[in-house]
Amino acid sequence: MFMHSIESVPPATPVALATLYPASLTAITCAISAGFPSPAEDHSCRRIDLNEVLIKHPQATFLMRVRGPSMREAGIDDGDSVIVDRSLKAAHGRVVVAVVDGEFTVKRLWKRGDNVKLQAANPTYPDITPRDGQTLEVWGVVTHAIKDLLS
Repeated sequence: MFMHSIESVPPATPVALATLYPASLTAITCAISAGFPSPAEDHSCRRIDLNEVLIKHPQATFLMRVRGPSMREAGIDDGDSVIVDRSLKAAHGRVVVAVVDGEFTVKRLWKRGDNVKLQAANPTYPDITPRDGQTLEVWGVVTHAIKDLLS
């Protein structure tokens, strides 16, 4: 078993986001200053649906929870949820969910010609280079990470 894995939500079954009810929020369309505050004038509010913002292919998109710190330098931490789109092409440099010998893992895909490996984004974790007889399947492409900043 790998030290970094993805736990599906609920366990063992990725949640198809298309089956969830719409998540809409009020959007304030002014820019938010990360430096000096500016007066909050001339902004407008409207409802947005997070499914429309975050999901391009609803029938192929899943929400999965990450367990382990091997992708922390890519901004994906233990306990984060990731949105995974199975319809996107896995390309060199993309963060992917892969199945290695039947276990889910999230890593950055490194691909040059026929050479493939899964790279951790934490120097304390080794890359995964498939060995003879080992199965590796790219399951989907991670499009977003969702963090809980209160915990």
